[in-house]
Amino acid sequence: MKIFFPIALFIAGIQFGHAYEVAGAKPIDKLDAEVAKVKESKKLICIVYTGRDESCPNCAEAAEAGVKAVRGATECVVIKEAQVKDKAITDKLTPAVRKMLAQQPTNAWVSFSVYDAEMNTLIATIGRTELQKDKKAIKAFTEKVRAAKDELK
Repeated sequence: MKIFFPIALFIAGIQFGHAYEVAGAKPIDKLDAEVAKVKESKKLICIVYTGRDESCPNCAEAAEAGVKAVRGATECVVIKEAQVKDKAITDKLTPAVRKMLAQQPTNAWVSFSVYDAEMNTLIATIGRTELQKDKKAIKAFTEKVRAAKDELK
């Protein structure tokens, strides 16, 4: 019994200690390539913002729901909280994207914000709380994204 408890803590630490990833998303430094891809394939661009807490299980769950909501309609690019403070990165972003990033919560957070290919028009946005608990909000978000993508055909 004495050995079981430390082993259980070790396994729990392994399971919950790792950073979550946004499936299929590229890092922000690949933004130009992703924008070229969306223009060519008639898709939208999704800026995924992740807060400082990269091991948040709630954020991981929300990120998984967000990926499902935009699948097939967008190409996703991830920007992390620390990168938002990097002027070299944010200077390359449009005013619409910078405005959205300035309004994001910090620490344990993830959001999906979908834009047109030029990143001038915010089509839809959804955050961690809705992605975890609000099926109606997810459905409305997904419908807006799909409708905007359909207009590109």
